[in-house]
Amino acid sequence: MRTLIALLDGAADEPIPALANKTPLEAAEKPFIDRLASSGLMGYTGAYLHTHEFLADLLSEGGRVPRGVLEALALDIPLREGVAVYRLSPARIGGGSIELEYNLSEEMLRSLEASVDKTLPLISDLGPRIYFNGGRGVLVLEEAGFEPISSSPFEGDPLSALPKILQDFVREIASRNSGLTVIPWGGGTLKNLSLRPKIRELSILSNSPAAHGLAKILKLKAYNTSGLDDLLDRARDLLGEGDVLIHFERPDEESHRRSHAGKASAIEEADRVLEELYRETGCRTLLVIDHGASSITGRHFRVETPFLDAEKPAEEASRRFHEKAAGECVPAGRLLDLISR
Repeated sequence: MRTLIALLDGAADEPIPALANKTPLEAAEKPFIDRLASSGLMGYTGAYLHTHEFLADLLSEGGRVPRGVLEALALDIPLREGVAVYRLSPARIGGGSIELEYNLSEEMLRSLEASVDKTLPLISDLGPRIYFNGGRGVLVLEEAGFEPISSSPFEGDPLSALPKILQDFVREIASRNSGLTVIPWGGGTLKNLSLRPKIRELSILSNSPAAHGLAKILKLKAYNTSGLDDLLDRARDLLGEGDVLIHFERPDEESHRRSHAGKASAIEEADRVLEELYRETGCRTLLVIDHGASSITGRHFRVETPFLDAEKPAEEASRRFHEKAAGECVPAGRLLDLISR
């Protein structure tokens, strides 16, 4: 029996007053997922802050790789061992805080990228290279002279984790753009990567550079998809060859837009995809959630997330899948052991 691993990115949330204090996962109409929950095993797993950390523990053995390195590998950016690599995300400085920006227009992004390029001489001693990729980017420092920290923009002050020269770089860009800048985070260096895959015949469907970078390290197949029809076609074909992981990114994207209605809709969309794939392939389903994402604040947060594992759905839903569902605690690193039970 083939297994479909469904990752609902950022689907865990906090109670929403407009949803009668339910989370979008509770409020969403997801009959197929609830039927799976009624026949299979439900539980919860550890609290993560980012997808790449969860995926590394779920799919591999031997440690984790910094987000910046994963994104560079996905983009085929040339790296030599020991160089410092950061993920770049648009952000805004104001009122003594810094917040990530997710909904910038193409014109604003082009203006921001131009300002970053103009400000590069400020860090010329670090040997910088910048690669933009659809609103985000990668910063490579050939001559950093310091050990980068794999920080998160969702915990503490993201600027304080950076050396002063990079803090000045971020602030100078902000001064040119009414507070709009980029924040380097997830820093690390390319070292000997000893990660080993837990499943060798696994194909990944994801548009996330982090997922593609991890797939390269693990020597797994990874594919971008363009829309639901393409996703369904590829998943059908790949399930004929082996196990498949589908990365449903839209719940997280809707969280960053602070749209609880959009998030519930994204979960309902995933429910329909999973039902169709089960009907056509009879695949087993392991449903996982990587981290919490608030559709009130738009920020990731740490929370134990639910999972379910089922070979087939029940005829009727007798329980619902959501954050408060009871069950056993299984570390993310052991979730794939459920498949062999």
